[in-house]
Amino acid sequence: MRRPSETAEPNSTGHPHWITVQSTRTVLIVVHTMTAWNRLADILPIFESDRRIQLMFTFPNVSHVTGDVERQLAADGAVVIPWARALSDKFDLALSVHHSGDLHSISAPLAVMSHGIGYTKLARSEKREARSEKREARSVYGLSRDWLLHDGIAPDAIILPNEQDRKRLAASAPEALPHAVVAGDPCLDRMLASRSSRPEFRGALDAPPDSKLVTVSSTWGPKSLLGQYPELIDDLLSELSCDEHVVAAIVHPNAWFAHGPYQVRLWLANALRSGLRLIPPLSGWQQTIVASDVVVGDFGAVTGYAAALGIPTLLATHPRDEVAPDSIMDLLGRTAPTLHTSQPLAEQITKAATEFDPGALTGVAALASSVPGESAHLLRSEAYRLLNLPEPDHSAVVIPYEASGLTPTTDRLRACRIALTWDSDTEATAVRWPADVTPAPRRGARSTDTLLAAHADHPRRDIRGNADIVVVECETETAHAELEKLLQDRPACSVAVTTTPDGLTVMRFRDGRTARAETVPAIDMPMGAALVAAIGHDRLVSATRSDTAHIHLTIGSRRIAVRLSHIGGRDR
Repeated sequence: MRRPSETAEPNSTGHPHWITVQSTRTVLIVVHTMTAWNRLADILPIFESDRRIQLMFTFPNVSHVTGDVERQLAADGAVVIPWARALSDKFDLALSVHHSGDLHSISAPLAVMSHGIGYTKLARSEKREARSEKREARSVYGLSRDWLLHDGIAPDAIILPNEQDRKRLAASAPEALPHAVVAGDPCLDRMLASRSSRPEFRGALDAPPDSKLVTVSSTWGPKSLLGQYPELIDDLLSELSCDEHVVAAIVHPNAWFAHGPYQVRLWLANALRSGLRLIPPLSGWQQTIVASDVVVGDFGAVTGYAAALGIPTLLATHPRDEVAPDSIMDLLGRTAPTLHTSQPLAEQITKAATEFDPGALTGVAALASSVPGESAHLLRSEAYRLLNLPEPDHSAVVIPYEASGLTPTTDRLRACRIALTWDSDTEATAVRWPADVTPAPRRGARSTDTLLAAHADHPRRDIRGNADIVVVECETETAHAELEKLLQDRPACSVAVTTTPDGLTVMRFRDGRTARAETVPAIDMPMGAALVAAIGHDRLVSATRSDTAHIHLTIGSRRIAVRLSHIGGRDR
């Protein structure tokens, strides 16, 4: 890895005739996994607008979970060469964010760095005796002698995010210390540069400005959040009112591609119907973290970035035996509050959002980067030193993340439980919870205190068949007939309701009465007609209130005027 390079294709001399731009340096980008490709997207802009440099990409195929990296590289327009050719050709620089494989066999100066938020995880081993070693005696992935040295030779540049890691390197592999370069964290810098776009990111997640965006972040493996608490996403959705909260989930690419994206979405089907915003494995997680109000995580890098940004962070799981001592995630495990999954969740989320002390995580931010805002500049300086090239005359770019790169998977809410309370004959407050997820006993919405509302086409028979309120789309002229048919087909239904194209909410009750309502402003939220039907149910079915025509409904931070009209008597 320290052998000087001579020529490569494209190269400084003897370009084939089909090569248009005559670059003078070739950089080999080693991409082990989808996680690595995501990380490299933050690094490679250091070569932006320099026609002297040609990037070539290769895939060593040494990781257990790869996610079809080669196909993704080709789809993104990269020039991909086989690993065998990467080992036989010569390059002017090689860059890797993983440390596995025969990197030492590459004929080029080699620069390595972490694929996450520093060097935080203890190396895994299949050997029983290695697993029983004391935590302090186990090697740190990417920062210990057995990961960095080959025949006593270290990579030409070992990129570190902070000065503390330089001290850790000096203790674990002092021979490699001359090659250490503290260059901060390019991902953190891009997230910091993206904070002004937070409203746009929330818009892409369909998170109203007055809602709390609660993001669940899970790394991979059996000790991760999803490995330990696979039902936690459902539990949060079942306990957090859906008009005041939005729940998003970020799952590590290794989990996505070990199980398969289809399987992940299948497991989370109830959650998706409950409004979960599921972030794809390749893009959008950074924007989601910037947009978040509270993050519930584990010992993975995404959780660390949230804490480094000063976002209220709760740890659902943080196995000490997985985390490197003195790392950023070790510090986070000692300072961040714990989410107690056996206790009611809504109160813990509210407390985290309202009582968070920003100063509690300043140490985490310091370990994320010793040089915030300077990573692109420092990385470019080191790369061009190794390339033996003068840097471009323009400054290194720090590209903010874009809202267009955030495209969550979700489904429309089609069933909810509604609790309606009356402060007076004209003032009501509604709280809704998704009905596709079931809360733990004595937590969340209780069936005895709520009305179950479902869309007529809900895919679960147990929900649509037992709903007190059923919502359907109808044309104005056929509304009454269709609502009557719906009541005949659903014996458990008390109210059938539709919102007509002209904006009226029309209800039909089991005893044959009909009513309509106008709302100001129009209720444009999912299952909004069910809210009006809940008022109609209380007025005309339960007979717990007078049939006052003008009612003010509060739901979350929204206040809606409802004008209810009784337009038809009981069937005789």
